[in-house]
Amino acid sequence: MINSWLLFGHVIGTVVLVAGIGLEVYAVTAANRATTVAELRLAVRAARTLPIMMPLATLLMTGCGLALVAHDPTFHFGDAWVVAAIGIVVAISVVGGGFSGRPATRLLDAANAAPEGTLPPHLAHLIHDPVLLASARITAIAATWAIWLMSIRPHAAGTLVSLAAATLLSTIAIAISTTPAQPPVGSDADAAAAATTGAGAGEAGRRAAGAT
Repeated sequence: MINSWLLFGHVIGTVVLVAGIGLEVYAVTAANRATTVAELRLAVRAARTLPIMMPLATLLMTGCGLALVAHDPTFHFGDAWVVAAIGIVVAISVVGGGFSGRPATRLLDAANAAPEGTLPPHLAHLIHDPVLLASARITAIAATWAIWLMSIRPHAAGTLVSLAAATLLSTIAIAISTTPAQPPVGSDADAAAAATTGAGAGEAGRRAAGAT
């Protein structure tokens, strides 16, 4: 009976954690699409519950999970997947609290203080913070890996292979998040540059004609 309650608490914590990570990914993605302060505020509104959801999820998932491993003889703290799962929870806590937490807090505060209208440059810079983008993606990858470990419970070899896969995906996520976006060919930036060049050439031509 105790194991059932511990498993229930562990599953509830996992569900809350996944929901919190989903809200974080949604907020970051929606914020990147915002063009006005009102749209940005709407995008990050759901993220205001994360300071409550994430610690609660970590407490339930970790506390009930560790108690379940200690109480159920079929689980052992030396199992590779158990060690990896504990490491993932620690990593998510560090990334969420130490890395993405500060940029997210700055973004929320700046969105509240900004006047209505189009996004000012400082808000656009906070939205595209590579640390915020990378941490949201890495946290989602880590949570997916943790759920896979708890479901499959692989041996040491399978755990190591999954670790390599998660590391590769996280590296790709970091590379994508830290690569500056390039304006597509034929974009508004190209059109503006072409217009500026054309205007400059026309002005030079008029000056040359006036000189003759």
